Amino acid sequence: MIARVATSLAAASGVTFGLFLVMNYLVAGDGEVNLDESDRARFIDVVQDIDDQPPERMEREVEKPPEVEAPPPEIDTPQLDVQGPDKLNLSIGRANSGANIDLGQINLGASTDGDYLPLVRVQPQYPRRAQERGIEGYAIVELTVAADGTVPTESIIVIEAEPKGYFERAAIKAAQKFKYKPKIINGEGQAVTGVRYRFSFNLAEK
Repeated sequence: MIARVATSLAAASGVTFGLFLVMNYLVAGDGEVNLDESDRARFIDVVQDIDDQPPERMEREVEKPPEVEAPPPEIDTPQLDVQGPDKLNLSIGRANSGANIDLGQINLGASTDGDYLPLVRVQPQYPRRAQERGIEGYAIVELTVAADGTVPTESIIVIEAEPKGYFERAAIKAAQKFKYKPKIINGEGQAVTGVRYRFSFNLAEK
């Protein structure tokens, strides 16, 4: 057993000593290590030529604005016929019954005896509901001509209308704007009741 341990120690010592000698030889420079540079790796820079190209124009997509709805087409002015006593007609034309019209006092000079005379007739405004539905018709009103030539609102009544429920209100509003030369007896104005007018509502032909 002792012999085997002594042999192992001797062998280990010999190997250690041999390695020490080799390292000393290398450090002293007696042995040179030549590197074969024949197989040296070479790196080649490859640069790819890029053809000159014109700059690309970037198209921006512009959102289209929402379309504006076209205004509604103009509605033809309907033809309205005002029928009443065949006397003097000084109509002011197509006045809007919804407008504030101040007719004031009309001076006709010295009062002389005579029957009442119509001076101002206002055509009624065609009801929009009837116009949109293409409805035509008429309305007959009965009114009172006061002593000063005006028409009191409370005296106006609709005695007939066709079709019903469309033209009555427009006829009353128009009749409120009527103006008369009053009936004169002995130099004084007299009220006249039971005066009738027929308003015809007809759409204009295209």
